[in-house]
Amino acid sequence: MESPTVEKKPLKKFFMETLGCQSNVLESDHVVSLLLKDNFAMTPRVEDADVVLFNTCSIRQHAEDKVFSRLGQLADWKKDKSGRVIGILGCMATSYKDELLDRSPQVDMVVGPDQYLKVPEVIRQAAESGKTQVMADFDPVYFPQNDPHRLSQPHKAFIEIMKGCDKFCTFCVVPFTRGREVSRPAEETLDEIRGLAAAGVKEVMLLGQNVNSYGLGLKSKGKTRTFPDLLREVGEVKGIERVRFMTSHPLDLSDELVEVMASTPAVCESIHLPVQCGSDKVLKRMSRKYSVAHYLERVQKLKFSIKDLAMTTDLIVGFPGETEEDFQGTLRLLDEVQYDSVYSFKYSARLGTVAARMLDQVPGEVQDGRLARLNEKAWKHASQRYQARVGLTEEVLVDGPADKTPDAFYGKTRQFRTVVFPGKGYKAGDLVPVRIESHKIASLYGKVEN
Repeated sequence: MESPTVEKKPLKKFFMETLGCQSNVLESDHVVSLLLKDNFAMTPRVEDADVVLFNTCSIRQHAEDKVFSRLGQLADWKKDKSGRVIGILGCMATSYKDELLDRSPQVDMVVGPDQYLKVPEVIRQAAESGKTQVMADFDPVYFPQNDPHRLSQPHKAFIEIMKGCDKFCTFCVVPFTRGREVSRPAEETLDEIRGLAAAGVKEVMLLGQNVNSYGLGLKSKGKTRTFPDLLREVGEVKGIERVRFMTSHPLDLSDELVEVMASTPAVCESIHLPVQCGSDKVLKRMSRKYSVAHYLERVQKLKFSIKDLAMTTDLIVGFPGETEEDFQGTLRLLDEVQYDSVYSFKYSARLGTVAARMLDQVPGEVQDGRLARLNEKAWKHASQRYQARVGLTEEVLVDGPADKTPDAFYGKTRQFRTVVFPGKGYKAGDLVPVRIESHKIASLYGKVEN
């Protein structure tokens, strides 16, 4: 007699949208891995999903507005089928934990970055009983590990080495959405990287809100293990060809870190060093705790010590109280440093920050004008920097086929510049010498040098 056929329960399908920084990308990969291991299935279409998750960012108002807009669009989707679930993860889960369910009643779950291990179970509870939950505590702190079989890019990995920030800049919400600084044990970090290298990963990026203060409270052989210590050890892991890190705070960028960058072959010749503004008066109001002169001295040290260094930065225009004279200081700083790329933003008030309560807010039209002028100058410098690469041969780590150029591939140089080149048969993770022939916008174009 034949055994009766047992019909398998259909898998719940989930859709994940990630907004924000590299830490969010890492954490989204982590949540995806947890769900796939727990009998969920991933879908690229909201229409086919039973669960929609947003991993959110609170750094800018625009990022939050985008999420609330998405939630509004999903109100009818939620009603169309019983058991559908909408979840908010990430920074908005902590910054809006007390009001998100009231503001967006279609949301079923609000889960902060330290509670992601509970996501599969919370989804099941919401689907089966309609129970809503808010889980946004910072305790216990845990660091998500990469699954080498489920990386967004099989040859690259983000590694979170610390969480939170203790700087409390007056414009920044990070200490409230990510908590105070906590460093991940170095051996745990190195063990993960060794495992990734064994699985074929060639590049790692070490992540933290302020990696330069890594190691506070961690002891190794009787002394504090600093970020330069960790960076040097990561650079010595067999199989890891490139090491990157972000973000650095100018106040904590030590001579020792510069020396490690210059002397460790795997550490790439690039650094993201946010300055935020070129006015001492505004920097003081931002509580950045360094001067323009200090910042420029650090830049000079980096450029003198590290050959062929690429530098990027963050800049805010229209911070409360910023005058035209203050803004001119920012333009002068741009001319002096000559960045490869600038991430520029209009100041936006963030919930709970000191700057949001300052009375001398800069009008939006003034912010718009200054941002346009800043971007024009920044693009001019970037174009000059890219033009200077024409004729050089760059080592390119291949990321995959180019989206907009037929029969071509793209990848990154050690300085994190994008290169597009024609060819066939290359795969992600290949290291290819490419002679640069031209540039356009923020990309270089060339041919493989045999």
